Amino acid sequence: MAFKRKQSFLYGALVLVASSVLVNVLGAVFKIPLTILIKEEGMGLFNTSYTLFTFFVLAAKGFSIAVSKMVSESIALEKKREADRIFTVALVLLGILGAAGSILLYWGAQRFSGMLGNTKAALCIKAISPAVLFIALVSAFRGYFQGRQDMYPTAFSEVIEALGKLVIGMLLAWWFVGISIERAAAGAVAGVTGSTMLGLIFIVIVFVIDKVKGEKNGNENTRSIRGIIKRLLIISLPITIGASVASLTNVVDMMTIMNRLQSITNVTPEFITKYQSIINDGVAVGGITEDLANKLYGLYSGYAVLLFNLPLTMIVALSTSVLPAISAAITRRDALGAQTITKSVIRITILFALPCTVGLAVLAGPILQLILNNSLAKDLLRTISIAIVFVSIVQVTNAVLQAYGKMHIPVINMIIGGIVKIAFNYYFIGIASINIEGAPLGTIACYFVIAMLNLIYIARLTKAKFEKADFIFKPLFSAVGMGVIATFSVNAMLGVGIGEKIAVLPAIAIGAIVYMLLILTTGGITKSDVEMMPAGKRVAETLGKLHLLKG
Repeated sequence: MAFKRKQSFLYGALVLVASSVLVNVLGAVFKIPLTILIKEEGMGLFNTSYTLFTFFVLAAKGFSIAVSKMVSESIALEKKREADRIFTVALVLLGILGAAGSILLYWGAQRFSGMLGNTKAALCIKAISPAVLFIALVSAFRGYFQGRQDMYPTAFSEVIEALGKLVIGMLLAWWFVGISIERAAAGAVAGVTGSTMLGLIFIVIVFVIDKVKGEKNGNENTRSIRGIIKRLLIISLPITIGASVASLTNVVDMMTIMNRLQSITNVTPEFITKYQSIINDGVAVGGITEDLANKLYGLYSGYAVLLFNLPLTMIVALSTSVLPAISAAITRRDALGAQTITKSVIRITILFALPCTVGLAVLAGPILQLILNNSLAKDLLRTISIAIVFVSIVQVTNAVLQAYGKMHIPVINMIIGGIVKIAFNYYFIGIASINIEGAPLGTIACYFVIAMLNLIYIARLTKAKFEKADFIFKPLFSAVGMGVIATFSVNAMLGVGIGEKIAVLPAIAIGAIVYMLLILTTGGITKSDVEMMPAGKRVAETLGKLHLLKG
């Protein structure tokens, strides 16, 4: 019986990882054509409202985890009636909080948009406000099913949301784009609201069917409503605060970008030349207007950040697949095993992140032209790509620290990083010659600080030594070599008249092959590293037969 439970748990975790990857892919499929359709101005409005919404989404996840934990505890003690009562209390509580959040966003839309320095985003904020209630309610249902070790309702509802956002959002944006960009952006945001409603409807139907077919509740004693609420808050608040730090930083980040851009009163001739295609009437008496600031923010968040986030999806999936091994080693009190796995996970993450960093940096223009048909954000993408390796390290080290039970450390470090980011934004974006290009500098500084703080704490906690050759020099040498060859390849093809969009694809393929050969020949990755990855044993055997993998 114990074996079956373990197998069920592992399978459920795999289902969630697979759905998470699919949701992220669908999210990219939604945002890429949306960006092409509504351009910089529309993406500035869309991302202003969506960043606010993300704050509520992450806050709701804390309650979802709390419900899951409490329900699983009750079911383990065979208290099904109590598990159902926990769900009911959580549903009512989240319903009240979600309704309050929706009302706050709707009636405060004008004020929020004014505070964020983007008054035209008010319509988008109103359009997304009902989604706060829907996401709060669906979080209670997801927590309930996860607590029962049933991951399918969560996975399917998330995929339905992603598909709904893609279809409804794109249709509404396309329908309204002929009227105005403002309404088209609001239509895309309304697609998010519609998709969360679809996800809620689906999971409610699953819940009702489950109740009709399920066993009747027992007559055991249950905790009081006050006791359940108290326990929910004790579990959820630390998680919610931790998750909210990152999203709140993003909100403040957006606010400082918009307001500092509008504080610039003496734009340079170089700025006017570079951004002539989006300026129109956006420069008033030498300064940046709100409309132009919104376009610049849309260029940064809708183009550079969009492509910046794409490789992070794969890195999250990679780190998620190996982290259970760390928890298992800690549970067995195998300190050396946990240390070895931790070092390997961090090294693998660096090995995947560095080529993404270098690849996006050297091929920023052609990649933007290929995917979004617009390379205006190439300098922004080139700069922010440096942060990929630091963000990746932060993601995996946060999870490692949580596996060791040090939940508070990532929160503290995220707060420190957030303060650094805001300080960098305030200083650099306000400089006329830097302007919007100061935003990626803040991101780099933020995640560099967090990554270093996390690594220092992990080194002290696990007594691990991060060898410079394995963690820095070998991966960096291989990535730089890849970048040189990729740059040479794309320039050679451009030189013989091949178009930029066509030339970039073989350049990426050649670069990837060069990187793999360099990392294998330098011994940057070992057999044990490869074996930790999905299907790793087969890959390790194949590479071993070719004498490309060292033990």
